Amino acid sequence: MPTIEELLEFLVSQGIPDDWQPAETIESGGGTIPKTSSKGLVRSSTNQIIEVGAFGRIMAQYAMRDRAAMRAAAVLGSLALDQAALAHKALADLRQRAFQAGRVYMPRKYVVSGLEVSAGNDRSLSIAAGVAVQGGMRMRYAERPNVIAVPTNPGTTAKTYILSLTNDGAVQLTEGSTAPEGGLGLARITVPAGDVGATFAGTITDIRTLAAPSTFFPPVLPNVTVALPYPMPDTDYHVLLHVESASDMGRVALEVVGKTKNAFTLSNRGTADDIVVRWVAYHPAWR
Repeated sequence: MPTIEELLEFLVSQGIPDDWQPAETIESGGGTIPKTSSKGLVRSSTNQIIEVGAFGRIMAQYAMRDRAAMRAAAVLGSLALDQAALAHKALADLRQRAFQAGRVYMPRKYVVSGLEVSAGNDRSLSIAAGVAVQGGMRMRYAERPNVIAVPTNPGTTAKTYILSLTNDGAVQLTEGSTAPEGGLGLARITVPAGDVGATFAGTITDIRTLAAPSTFFPPVLPNVTVALPYPMPDTDYHVLLHVESASDMGRVALEVVGKTKNAFTLSNRGTADDIVVRWVAYHPAWR
């Protein structure tokens, strides 16, 4: 028994188009199914008859009907995909150029005095006594010699760690270039490749934020720059801020102090620490 594909290939080889017209019809399942003449398939343009046998004629009719339906579905599907692509592009354009959102963490931590980090015994680090403001409170710390050890680095590239203090004073050494959220950064520790000796052979870089507190005027700390995922058309966009959490919600005073097409800058005029902000940037005339 020939397959539908073989029948279609035979018809194509005979130059018969899909838009042939049958001589009669038969009823099946309540629907009308085209039926050719008893002699075979009739080519509508020239009335040429091609004999393929009774069963072959029926199979060819079904195949041609299904092919026509598939082609119609393909056209409709292509149109649907085109419309979906246009809608996706419009949504992407809206998101990338007119409506963007994100999250930013804003600490207000600083060292009043002391808390220098130095090399201790073997691979350990020591922290000098000092005073810091973090978590909205003034904290005083005693000297902590050999408080934490630096990991070895048998790899072929240098590794960077940040030594910081949590709000409750715990010492933490985390891999990366910035202190983790909630941490007061004190020093950047660079461990060179191949440093596996008993004595730490890397470098210690001071990253403390030093400020002098005042009873009436709290120190002004560095602003936070928020990078936009996609550049805006210009700087005439608005920024909405929602404070999700902070050490003291009553002491949060945020202000947008600068905007570029690629970023905006936030300043905290209050004294709250560990501020988590949800922001929305939108352009009212992005078209």
